[in-house]
Amino acid sequence: MLSAQLAFGLDAQRSGRRGTVTMLLRTPASRLSTEDVRQVLRSVVLRNPALSYRIRFSRGEAYAEWCPDECDFAEVHSASEESVPECQTEIVEEFEASLDGPAMAARLIRSPEGDNLLLVLDHALVDEQSMLLIKRQLAAPSEPDERQRDRYKAAIIDRKASDVTFWAERLERAGEFDRVPGRTTRVIPIESFPSVAIPPSFRGSLFPYVLFSIHRALRDVAEPGPGVIGYPWGGRNAAYADVVGCFMNTVVSLDPPGSRQEPDAPGDFVRSWYREVDHADVPFTTVTGLDSTFSGSVTAMLSYTHAGAPTVDVAGVPAVEVTARDSRPPEVCKLLAGVTVRDEELRLRLLLDEEIAGYGAREFGARWRHWLTTAISSLPERKP
Repeated sequence: MLSAQLAFGLDAQRSGRRGTVTMLLRTPASRLSTEDVRQVLRSVVLRNPALSYRIRFSRGEAYAEWCPDECDFAEVHSASEESVPECQTEIVEEFEASLDGPAMAARLIRSPEGDNLLLVLDHALVDEQSMLLIKRQLAAPSEPDERQRDRYKAAIIDRKASDVTFWAERLERAGEFDRVPGRTTRVIPIESFPSVAIPPSFRGSLFPYVLFSIHRALRDVAEPGPGVIGYPWGGRNAAYADVVGCFMNTVVSLDPPGSRQEPDAPGDFVRSWYREVDHADVPFTTVTGLDSTFSGSVTAMLSYTHAGAPTVDVAGVPAVEVTARDSRPPEVCKLLAGVTVRDEELRLRLLLDEEIAGYGAREFGARWRHWLTTAISSLPERKP
């Protein structure tokens, strides 16, 4: 079992809710055939061994149990397209509360205005790259490859090598870490902000500048202690690029108190980030177990993605992916920042529990957008 799977499994045991990844695909009304969708989803489950495992606990030990089964699929009806989000929330919440349930559930939600295919997956068993693979597999059924289960096991073994010395020293230098207050169970609206244009002259990776801007915005709203941003890192071996599973690791980006805020601060931060990602494969649970005050609670989580194709092929029918309008905050932090790179701009979204954070989503979003615009416009990327 990988550290990410263990972390998600432990979170589920503590909170009574599984972490999930969802996908909602929409087509015009009556375009999707129930039987065609059923066959495609059955194929997805059979092609990907990860979807036949369950994270279990026995006498304090965690393990992955092999539980092959058909896809949990059903057709439901909604009175109108406006009531689909409510139906979606009920389906997701039922899945999250079902700790012993299957790794994936799918519902074809039909309304008079459209067909909506909702996929809900256990985050302990799939990561972002896996969702992209599954999205492509929805186009048509395919026969399972008998070698995939062995390749899945090999991919897990391959992912486990690491060295923790770097993080032990990094955490020690950062000082005392704060703990995040009690987690909310409320569903909170996701805020969107004006996009940030990518300067035509910009060269290099935008990702560390996004991290830098969130750290600076957190300082502006007076977050105490070292700033800690967690983000998924899916650096799997290229030999297993087509294997569905949760191979991601959570990496932490640190902003110790007293870090410089001069004009060249973005460049300094980027150079420091490159040193951090050299050690991104150290399991998150190993980092939290080091002799430091870091408990695993982070100030923020960052989701950074590139926009995909405008439509997804579902059983031969083009469907549009629908972006969620509300969600629950992650258990380990106060806010989730989402960035999507589309064409020549960065699209910003924010899920913030204002009651726990003590500051507003619009306030934080304005500071975040300011620092991001400033950072990517100020200087070219400089690698170490």
